[in-house]
Order: sequence, then structure tokens, then C-alpha cells
Amino acid sequence: MTVQAFNPSDLSQSAANWAVSQRIVGNFAPHAQLVPNLTLALDPGNLLNGTTLTEVNAQSVGPFAPPTSGFRIDRVVVDRNTGAAAIVPGTANSLTPPAIPVGKLPVARVMLLPTTDAIGNDLIVDERALVDSNTQPVNPIKCMITLNGTNQVLPPNVYSKVSFANAVINTQSAYDLSTQQFKPAIAGVYSIFCQLGIDCNSGRSIGCVIRKNGSPIATFFNSTSVTGSTFANTSALVTMNGTDEYVEFYAFSTNAANVNIVGTSHISFFSANLLSV
Repeated sequence: MTVQAFNPSDLSQSAANWAVSQRIVGNFAPHAQLVPNLTLALDPGNLLNGTTLTEVNAQSVGPFAPPTSGFRIDRVVVDRNTGAAAIVPGTANSLTPPAIPVGKLPVARVMLLPTTDAIGNDLIVDERALVDSNTQPVNPIKCMITLNGTNQVLPPNVYSKVSFANAVINTQSAYDLSTQQFKPAIAGVYSIFCQLGIDCNSGRSIGCVIRKNGSPIATFFNSTSVTGSTFANTSALVTMNGTDEYVEFYAFSTNAANVNIVGTSHISFFSANLLSV
């Protein structure tokens, strides 16, 4: 872009002045599409994360889903790191817009009615706040999850998901206790460690597996030399996108019959820590 000194006046330079200032005032500007429909247009934007400058092309957000009755206020946000836009649906008939998710920045609010068939500028409230003085903590997500003293039955020769159910540390609810998945809401690189104690007969093998989105990313097998508890542990550095990616933990045994994953908290557990965003 050609640059020049900015001169705020209504004289002949005003068009050129706008070209200079547009990078700032037009950053992720929300507005109706040229031909309005149920999507919203965002102008190009830019984000500075530490020393990384990210340039983002214009985006089309939606389609929005109007309510069947009453009204709803949805929110449009962009990811702090990538600038990718998303819709946060509001609550029916509530004047309070939905909360801003962790790791996102607000761009606009959109009023929706059952009769809404196109998003016009009259339905859009610009609420861009792209500079946050309350910076994100360096390591906002930490987890320490155990079996809470309860043994888990492990069938032979089958990879079984470990039912970690006790959150000793679980900042921002990064580990979902209902689905038993580590699914953090902040994109970044995570250090993950899993240890299992498994009761098994001598001469058998046990395994500990970390899976991301269903695929193994770290596996450790250990042969048992005595009958009783044997340890298997493994670790990994994992990149998570902060939206739909998840990590689960699996155990394996070649024992001829069912064995137990020892539920003692200091024996079977996993930990996770955000290293960098």
C-alpha cells in the first residue's frame, strides 16, 4: 500500500487519507454482504501476537440460524492467534450477549428474529476490541487427573480407554470429565504425561497409549517380570487447535484374563501443561 502523512480534512486528500487509515479503522470491520444474505462480511484484519504479525484475508461468517420464535443475540468473534472468525450463539430472548470464549476477541453482535432472512447493517452492532490490556497468562492451562482410588477393569488384548474421573487440577475445565477427553480451549503446544499401574501376571506385556483425535501419538509397552503391579508411562508434546481437537488415554494388557488398572492416585494419573501459544 502506498503511504503518506495522514491529514484529517474534508479537502481533496480525503480519499487518499482513507486509504492510509483503513488498515487501522477497517481492521476486521463487520458489515452486510454486498448482496445481503444470512452471512456477515468481515474486512481484512491483522493481529500482533508477541513478535508475530498475522495478516487475515476478508471473511464470510455464517450462515446465521434465526430463532423459531422470540429473538436472539449472537456474537461474532475472532481467534486471538489466527484471526479466524466464528459465531457464538446467544440465549433465546436474552438481552445479554453470549460470553466471549477464552482465546477470542469480540467483533460484532447480531440481532436475529424469526423473520430475519438477511443480515443487514441495521442488525449488526460493531463491538471490535482487538487490543486487550489484560494479556493472556503464559501457562493458563494445567491439568492433573486421576482415577480417584477406584480400580478400572482392563480386558485382555483390547485397547481400553482409561476412565480418568478425578480432577486434582483442571484449570478452565480443559479436561472434560463427562467425555473423559482433554480438550483445551486455548490453541498451543501442550506437554502431556500419562502413567498407569496395571496388575498383571509375570511374562505378560502392558501398554500405555496417548491418542489425539483417535490416533496414537505416543505408546509405551512394558514386559512384566513378576506377578503384580507394573508401570507403563509415556509422554508427548502435542499441538492443539483450541476448538475441536482432543486427547484420550488408553491401556492394553496381554494377560489371559481381566486385570486391574490400579486406581491409587499417585500410581495412575495424567498431567498436561500449556507450554506456548
